[in-house]
Amino acid sequence: MRPHSIRKFFRTQTAALGVQTDYIEYMMGHTMSSYHDIQMKGIEFLRGVYAASGLGIRPKTKPNRIETLKEMVRALGRNPEEILTKEALSMPNRTVVVAGEESCESQLDKH
Repeated sequence: MRPHSIRKFFRTQTAALGVQTDYIEYMMGHTMSSYHDIQMKGIEFLRGVYAASGLGIRPKTKPNRIETLKEMVRALGRNPEEILTKEALSMPNRTVVVAGEESCESQLDKH
């Protein structure tokens, strides 16, 4: 890995996370027309922008099974709070999924 690769990663990821291009360029040490305007906002402002982006090189924590299930429902374009009932989420050996008018219940064996 080279320093240029890390800089490229920083630029690409912060842009993907919604940080404004002028802020990214300033953080990378580039001079541009809005350089002094950004500098006047102060270092704490830029630290807040960076922290709000959530960029990190550490692996994200692995979500638990319920969070994984909720992400799957969101990927289908549905609201998990409407689909998954509290009873289904609180019972470890039972899953209830309701899709529109249809419902399906299954009891998992402990074998």
